Amino acid sequence: MRLRHRIFLTLTILSWPLPGLSKFLYHGDCSLKYDPAFTEPVPVNICANANAGTWITSKSKAPKNIQPPILHHADGDLSLFLTPWVSLSGKAHSNIYISRETGKTVSRDQERDMILLQIGNNALSRHRLGAGRGRPVYRIDHNLRRQLDFAWGLEFFEAPDVDFVNYTYDNQLDWTVQASYGKLNETKLNDRQQAFGAVRGMYDIAALEGTRIVVGGFGDGLLRRSLSVGLLNVNGKGDETALEFARTFGLFPYDPNEFRQLIRLSYLSHEQDRIRYKFQYDDYFRHVRLGGMGVVYNPMKYAELECQIGYAKHEDTGSLSHWFAYLHAGVHL
Repeated sequence: MRLRHRIFLTLTILSWPLPGLSKFLYHGDCSLKYDPAFTEPVPVNICANANAGTWITSKSKAPKNIQPPILHHADGDLSLFLTPWVSLSGKAHSNIYISRETGKTVSRDQERDMILLQIGNNALSRHRLGAGRGRPVYRIDHNLRRQLDFAWGLEFFEAPDVDFVNYTYDNQLDWTVQASYGKLNETKLNDRQQAFGAVRGMYDIAALEGTRIVVGGFGDGLLRRSLSVGLLNVNGKGDETALEFARTFGLFPYDPNEFRQLIRLSYLSHEQDRIRYKFQYDDYFRHVRLGGMGVVYNPMKYAELECQIGYAKHEDTGSLSHWFAYLHAGVHL
């Protein structure tokens, strides 16, 4: 859960341009769970946000092909609220890895993460129906260093890329259930293996204010299946603490080499004096254990500076264990 500035821009056909344009500028989050409820009907509501920046890495040891020293990244979300009951959303990212020694591109990762057409308003309706392409979220997914997980293979715990339809029931008080069914787009070992199913349930614990438990899983019937249980707490100050347990099996569920397990503990403080603190520890069973602490500083409204240090202990190849440090500079809108 990453808090950033969002901009909601409402356009009306009969009033563009207007001298008082500022009254059509809204602030909020572009993700569908925060769909805005506008008091005046308009033809189109547009919500867009973007982030861009550069990570510079330094480590005590590790093969260079695993973790290039420089990463330029950008990601963005765009949502069109066509009517109060119909919305179209898309997410994409672009990562460019560059060698510090040669200054040349090592690899590129450019992908459309999600496109989703949804019928139903999150603020006004309990029932919602959607269809799209992407990686359905089945976990709590409280990740504080997403762009860097490729170095340790933690992206393995994400759902595969699928064409899907989903149904959501939200009683708008304390619990939500979402079910997805789709067709795999990724390369398969068996041409007949195409089905995909996922489910996620979220429950807000009234006795522990600001606490949500998330249980979810997915399966494709043959290649992969996964289960996740997570607990997220947001206290009165805005500090976010999350604990998650995820387990994934491959084609042969009883083969120890295909067993994957992740335990993640993360913390993100509220902003005070333009500073936030973060901590994340991952235990990727029999592969790597890594923990890191960071400081995020926002010197200006749309600028962000971050410093993070940590240690990665490789369980499978001890000689690769190393200290790491990251510097990040970026902008967010």
